[in-house]
Amino acid sequence: MNDASPKSGSRQTPGAAGADPIESHGRRGTPRVALALALGGGAARGLAHIGVLEVFEREGIRPDLIVGSSMGGLIGALRASGLRAADVMRVARGFHFPRRFLPGGTLKWRSLFAPAVRVLTSSFEELEVPLAVTAVDLEAGSQVILYTGPVLPAVQATCAVPGILAPVRLANRWLVDGGLVNVLPVDVAYVADPDVVVAVQVGTPRARRLPQLGWRVTALASRLGELLPNPATAKVTLEILMRSAEIVLDRQMELAAAMTGPEVLIEPDLGDMGLRDFDRLDAAVAAGRRAAEAALPEVFRLLESPPTAPSNRERVLRLRFDPVCAMVISPTRARANLVHGDTTYYFCSENCRDRFERDPVAYLAKGLPNLGSGGSAAA
Repeated sequence: MNDASPKSGSRQTPGAAGADPIESHGRRGTPRVALALALGGGAARGLAHIGVLEVFEREGIRPDLIVGSSMGGLIGALRASGLRAADVMRVARGFHFPRRFLPGGTLKWRSLFAPAVRVLTSSFEELEVPLAVTAVDLEAGSQVILYTGPVLPAVQATCAVPGILAPVRLANRWLVDGGLVNVLPVDVAYVADPDVVVAVQVGTPRARRLPQLGWRVTALASRLGELLPNPATAKVTLEILMRSAEIVLDRQMELAAAMTGPEVLIEPDLGDMGLRDFDRLDAAVAAGRRAAEAALPEVFRLLESPPTAPSNRERVLRLRFDPVCAMVISPTRARANLVHGDTTYYFCSENCRDRFERDPVAYLAKGLPNLGSGGSAAA
């Protein structure tokens, strides 16, 4: 089987921190269904995750695993640390993006998310809820899944937006924002073989005007910028880069949701909220709350359904990868498989299986992803 089972990362998933295996989902008399919560990236728009957590907490829905990318990783880590939704919201009120920031410089993580530094002091093994976050190895160009060791540097890595926050050195890798390759990490939730995956996609503005592009002073500054860099040109450059990132992320989110197919996809309506609009916390949380409440009937229907496998309080995080695209794969959810030699390989799609079948030697020569040191796995 194309998998790696990290012994150091093994943990009890259902019933962690003494939670009752039935009552933790707010329903009695039904078999225990394992639920994983995948929180997507989206910078300030990720504040909507707090509203989803608030509704789940109110309804007694306790995730057995939280996976997150970028802002989803940060909010997920705060919840996994034991904070209630109201406490997460109080911490988030201290998040802010400086009004004056020009390309070419970088911000300190603490300057944006200072209140979180005081909270994220534990290790992954000490968390109330199991957690995994994604990052990207800047040099290898591969996804890295972080799930053991100190929480804070892992969260700093998953939020390290290139060009704004400096890369994080961790386990001999330079790591940056996990949203670069996996902005909605539904597949990462498969490490615990959950029965139900609920994904929260915060998206990006589909359309947004950039008034700076029409300013006369901008046109003059741009001409001057051809000769000499200046703050006005740098500001316009930043706006163009941020808008370009929004467009790329929006496309990636749609593809991620379509490819991985979570059982429930929650999409808060955040309108034109931008990636830097941390001052719109209350509106973002309200949008997350409304979207979660609309999804409750489907969530409870799934939680009251028979589990796909016998309940196992000793669930282990198992890393299995599609050898072609390196997506995390669960054999129960794989859309194709193939026996090669004495090993069964699992694939995210028939297309990946067919590509592997045409030239298995080439893909196996690359080597399957191996566990990295320092509590991570490269994919």
